Parts: sequence; C-alpha cells; structure tokens
Amino acid sequence: MSRIARVRRDRTAPYGKRSALSRFADTARTLLTPPAAPSRPRMAAPSRTLSYGFSRVRMERWRLNTLLLLTLLFFGGVLARLGYVQLLNHDTFYSEAYERFNQQLELKPIRGTITDRTGQVLAMDADRRELAIDPQLIDSGRVDEVAKALAPILGRPVDEIQAILSDRSKDWVILERWLTPDAASKVVDTLLSKGEPGIYLQPDPKRVYPQGSFAAHLLGAVNYDGDGISGLEAFLNGELKGKSGFREGTADGSRIRLIAIAPVLEDPPQDGVQLQTTIDPYIQFVSEQALATAIQKHQADSGTIIVLDVRTGAIRGMASWPIFDPNNYGRYPPEVYGRNPAISSLYEPGSTFKMITVAAGLQSRAFTADTSVADSGSIWRYGTTLSNWDGLARGMLDSTGVLYHSSNVGALLLNELTGPEAFYQVVADFGFGRPTGVELSGEEGGIVNALGTPSYNDLTFLTNAYGQGISVTPLQMVVAAAAIANDGVMMKPFIIERRCQQDVCTETKPQELGRPIEPGVAWTIRRMLVHSANHYAPVVWEEQTGNAGDQWLLPGYQIAAKTGTSSIPLPTGGYDQNFTIGSVLGFGPAEQARFAVLVKIDRPKDDIWGVNTAIPVFYQVMEELMRHEQVPPDPTLVSPGQVLPS
Repeated sequence: MSRIARVRRDRTAPYGKRSALSRFADTARTLLTPPAAPSRPRMAAPSRTLSYGFSRVRMERWRLNTLLLLTLLFFGGVLARLGYVQLLNHDTFYSEAYERFNQQLELKPIRGTITDRTGQVLAMDADRRELAIDPQLIDSGRVDEVAKALAPILGRPVDEIQAILSDRSKDWVILERWLTPDAASKVVDTLLSKGEPGIYLQPDPKRVYPQGSFAAHLLGAVNYDGDGISGLEAFLNGELKGKSGFREGTADGSRIRLIAIAPVLEDPPQDGVQLQTTIDPYIQFVSEQALATAIQKHQADSGTIIVLDVRTGAIRGMASWPIFDPNNYGRYPPEVYGRNPAISSLYEPGSTFKMITVAAGLQSRAFTADTSVADSGSIWRYGTTLSNWDGLARGMLDSTGVLYHSSNVGALLLNELTGPEAFYQVVADFGFGRPTGVELSGEEGGIVNALGTPSYNDLTFLTNAYGQGISVTPLQMVVAAAAIANDGVMMKPFIIERRCQQDVCTETKPQELGRPIEPGVAWTIRRMLVHSANHYAPVVWEEQTGNAGDQWLLPGYQIAAKTGTSSIPLPTGGYDQNFTIGSVLGFGPAEQARFAVLVKIDRPKDDIWGVNTAIPVFYQVMEELMRHEQVPPDPTLVSPGQVLPS
C-alpha cells in the first residue's frame, strides 16, 4: 500500500483507533496551515506526516487558586502596612522623619558696633569662620592626609588633629573657632574644593576692639559665647547682640546641608543696635595718659579720672587703672576686666565731701556763708576724739574757711548746726546712696547710714561731714559737683549719645534728675571753691613762680576745686595707717562751666596725703579741656610769674 493510501485510510479510521502520533500530527497541521484565501482556489499539496517533541500541559485549579490567594495576601499586607503608617501612626512616623531630616540652621546676627562720638570704631564684629568636622563622614584612610593639611593652618600638632578626626564616637566637633579669612581660604583650597567630606566652615563673627585698651573699662568685654560680661557690652547685651534668625528645611545625609530643591523656610537675623557713645577720643586719651603717668610716677595701686559735661550729663572721658585689653581679657584677673572702678569701686570721699556738707547747711538755712565756728584742731564727741588732718587749730572759720583749710572740726561743727534730718535729705537729693542709672553694668549705689536706718549713729553723722563713714562711687561725686556747677540742676549721667537700628536712629535727650540746691546756694559754693583751688596752685606753680601763696591754679581761668584725702577702711576694722586715697574734685570755668572733673589716685607710695599726686593731674586735664573746647582765657587772671596756656 502506498504512503498516501495509508494516510488517507488513517483519516477515515475512528478517532479512538488512531495512533497518538497521528492525532498529534493532525492537530499540528491544522495549527500550522494558514487559512486559505476565499477568492483563490487552493492547490493540492502532497500530504506529509509532521512530528513534534512536546505535549499539552494543564494546571490543576487548586494550584491556580493558591497562587491567587498568596498574591492577594501579599498586596493586602502592603495595604495594611500603608494604612498603619499613613493613617494610624502618621503623626508618629512623620515626627521621627521630621526630627531626623528636617534641620533648622541658626543664622547669627552681627553684634552692634560701638563708636566714640566722632564715629571712630571702638568695638565691632570681625568676619571669622568656625571650622567643624564630622568624624563619621571622614574617610578613615584619609585621616592622616587631612590632619597634615589642617595642622599648619591651625597651628596645632598633627597627632592632636589625627586623634580628633579618628574619634568616631562623635558626629560633630568644633575644631577651631574664629578662623581668619586667610586661614579659612586655605581650608577651602586644600580640602573643601576637592570635595573632602565631613569638613564644614560656618560664619562665626568675633568681637574685636581696634583701639586695644582704649576706654576698655567703659566698653567692657564679650565672652567666648558672644555675651557681654562687663561695661557697655554687658549692660546693653540684648540690644547689641541682636536676634538670631534661622533657615529650616530638609537636610541631606550629613544632616548639615539643606537640600537645594526642597522647600526652605527662612527668618533672617536682626543685627544688633549700633551705638555712638559720648566719649570724646581726645579727652579720653588725655585722661588715660595723665592717669597712667601719675600711677607709674607715684607707684600707686590704681586710680580713676572722670570728665563730665556739666550742662548735659554726657560722659566725655572715663579712665581707670589698671587697664586691660578686651581683645584678650582672659589674661587679666576678673576684678580688672569685670569691674569698672569709676562706678563700682566704693570709697570714702574724704574732704571732697565737705562741699556737700556746706551745701546742706546753706540749702536748709541752718547757717549762712558768714556763720563762723571755732576750729580748735580736735574735739571730743561721743567718747571719741575727732581731729583735723594735721591736728592744728585754725580758729574761727566760716564756710569758705572750712573748705579752704579743709577743716574736719569746722565741718562737723557746721553739720551739728544743720542737723541729721536736713543733712541726709540733701545728701539723698544729690543722689548718694543709689545708682545714677548710667548705661554701664555693675554700678554700685554706695552706703549712706542716714537718719532712720539701722546703721545710723550720732558719731557717724559727724564724721560724714568730712567724708568718713560714708561710701560713694567716683561717678556719684562728679555728678554732685556738676550740679553745683550747673546752678543746682543735677543731670543724669549717660554714655550713649545715639542708638541706630538699621536706618532708624534715636538721640539721647539730657535728663534732669533733680535740683538739690538753689542757684544762689550753688553760686556761693562756686565762689568758695575757686578760692580753695587757688590755695592748691603752689603745688603746680611754686617751682616756676617762686610763690608758695595763693595764685591762679590755671592761668586765664577761674577753676573751682576741692581736694580730699580719703582714709582706707580695713576689713578687720579701723583705717589703714600707711596709705590713703588722694583726690581732686572740681569744674571749670567756675561760671558757665563746661566740665566737671574728678581725679582719684589710690595708695600713692610717695605721698601719704595723696593731694600732691592728684593736683598736677587735675591741672593737666583741666588745661587740655579748656584748650580742646577753645574756651578763651581771661588775661587778667594771671599771677606774677605765670603764663597763659599756649
């Protein structure tokens, strides 16, 4: 039988009796034969038998259902987790992510600049950078190279920097503060420009004082954290410091840099107020130089000079010794940089306080300028002998004589006429016993054991008449003298002439504190003090004029002044028998006065009374003031042998 015949016969055979191969071939042929075109007759082709090596695969339904169930469970778990995270615990996870990646970077303000009255900068913030590192981001294999690059820039040993870079227990270390622009530029060139990770430079302004120790006690200092710790810097710290701003957004993996494309919330910083002080640079310079020369010449421990504008209360000069450099205040003892002796060092004013004693009696009408008392040199009161500085009797003295001879006995006798109630009322009216309110930190109020206080006693009342048993500050004394010079009108002392916040500036208006005495009383005391000042002139002029008698203290000008020798109380009681404080308090010119001046020299080693130490300094400062203010001299006020200031 031919092959074609066999195929045809197989096709006619019942399905069940055909071979599996035949059935598979028929199926394959049907699948592989393209459908015939309807418009063209098909040509007969020889029949062939096809064979393939695979069979139909069937999946049981239970397996398919199991796969579908697992898929549903997987996506159900995902949806459940999303619901747990997004709905049930949204706030918790959001907070965790926010705390981890949302960073708020502080934007530091610039501390306000302080200038003198001419605009010369006394204190300012200089551009500096803080160098910080993240040891966890620094490649351990590059620690040595990074340390060697930083060591010469920072001036620190390589091994010290290596130890810091290798300490992976910390993720933020401030390696150096206040890098200069030159040093910061070197860090950028050697490391940051090459993409070194874990090293950061941030703005870190440093407080600098371009004039060094000039007006240091007045300015004060700023500590490591940027806070004022003394002087103006402390008293007005909040205004000078300004207000920090912030930049908030999503940080990168370092948690330091904000992602540039992420939303950023920014509140700019508010820079500190700009302060213009009342300090006249020339007057301050003269005061500091005169004080330093006197301290060194007489081997004194310390001293203070204050120059006050009589009509306004503006402080034109305030110098104290020992000095310090606020740029490096840590090199000095805290009692030097932390306190301004002009406002915080209490002392017993001695005989300079006698002008207050006379003012109290005249103001209360307890006596007149012509009233006389008997100065016997010493007097017995309340079981104690009270004496003049030299123990000598001066006889009958009026108020002018009491001031002229600086009589202790005469002063206490006048005070007995005044009485404690009237005396302490005028003392309070002059501001003693309370701070003046000047814009400086650490001001003391003094100690006044007035009538009605627990510490009052009758003996103290008498010694107060000549400046013992009462404690004051140098500024209180010069403010009181300025009131006498200003016809009894006492002005509040101030150091800030102008405040500027951005473009808005506020001028300080002179403020009257009170009128402790009447103009007539003030005039009377001024005449007494001119007479007193001329009595001290030989200390300055005797060598040149050969005259040991009264003469003009400052030729061409009527200068009012009173000297004082202050006893120094000991902690154990009593007074130091070896040293004193010498001072001169006055103003000039006596009429239409410009300035009140206090010169105070503490413990001069070659002058037990201190007066011969302080008078030449007072003369020098007053002469410079008259020249600086161009106050014309009076040619008639010249004693034989004297010459007018050039």
